[in-house]
Amino acid sequence: MKKRLSIFSLFTIASILLISPANLLAGPVSLEPSEVLKLRVIIRTNAIAAAEFAKLREVADRALDDEPDPIEKVISEGHLANDPLKIRSGAATKDINKTDCLGWTWAVTGDERYAAKVRDYILAWAKVNKADGDAINETKFEPMIIAYDLLRKSFPAREQTVADNWLRNKAETLLAKEKGFGGNWPCHRLKVIGLVGLTIGDESLITQAMDGFRKQVAKDIRADGSCSDFYVRDSMHYQLYSVEPLLTLARASERHGEHLFDYQVPNGASLHSAVDFVVPFADGTKSHIEFANTKSSFDRRRASNGEKEYQPHPWDSKASIDMFSTAACFNSVYGKLAAKIDGTPNETFINWQMVINAASQPIK
Repeated sequence: MKKRLSIFSLFTIASILLISPANLLAGPVSLEPSEVLKLRVIIRTNAIAAAEFAKLREVADRALDDEPDPIEKVISEGHLANDPLKIRSGAATKDINKTDCLGWTWAVTGDERYAAKVRDYILAWAKVNKADGDAINETKFEPMIIAYDLLRKSFPAREQTVADNWLRNKAETLLAKEKGFGGNWPCHRLKVIGLVGLTIGDESLITQAMDGFRKQVAKDIRADGSCSDFYVRDSMHYQLYSVEPLLTLARASERHGEHLFDYQVPNGASLHSAVDFVVPFADGTKSHIEFANTKSSFDRRRASNGEKEYQPHPWDSKASIDMFSTAACFNSVYGKLAAKIDGTPNETFINWQMVINAASQPIK
């Protein structure tokens, strides 16, 4: 028997639904205003979803008392884990996760304190951080872009211009640094360009990201769904690292009328098939030893540096949970697989992405 909602819960839902979506914020990359309302209902009526939200709110509450720590350039690609520049970047980019948690906490609570702190973090970074045209460095800003998308309409006009120009410069710098369409690098490049374009409403950026997506599928995904980096790096990690940014872009693009998940090139390759390529490895039908025969000298340098994730080892299917959780917005079967891998086969809300999926309008 389904558990009945308490009178308090029913009153809470009714009160939420009386709020006009027009009075809310949010945008195409995160959630539409009506979806924010639905998110609030889910958190108030489902204990598991509320527990997932509580994890974010804990980070957000601590961040209210923190000061932003922006840096001019994020250093990641091509640097070993013990490189001081990479360590400094890792410390500074904790701001990105804080901003993400603050944004979602605002979305659920409507508390202006969280919105104000999101503006503080984004403006601090916009005034200090510079675009460098490196997609692997810039891809780290995805959660901050999503937080901005949630709250962009709350920024005073002058501050919105500052943030818009900062992000536009990142996207335009990446456009000027095209490296072809092989490997994971262009996947992250296209994701950032597309998310920025959709967030700030720049149709030129949006069009170039969509066109680039189609070229990427044609050039980088084989008929069986494998991506080129799976073979170059001999790694399921890099299959996921190629697929995940394209999934993020495809999900955001749906609201712009672009249906990219099932876009198929003549040989049958698609983002859908690239997700499906991982399924037999994730469900245990197949296995893979990571990096055993990588062709990348940098992978070997990292292994020699003691970075265990780049030394040969059996791939852990739990690494695919995030990818399948995102793909579940296109097909709920992937959500069920993610829950099975997670060890909670009867649970829907295994992570925050699955909560967001439930609040989102179904993708046709």
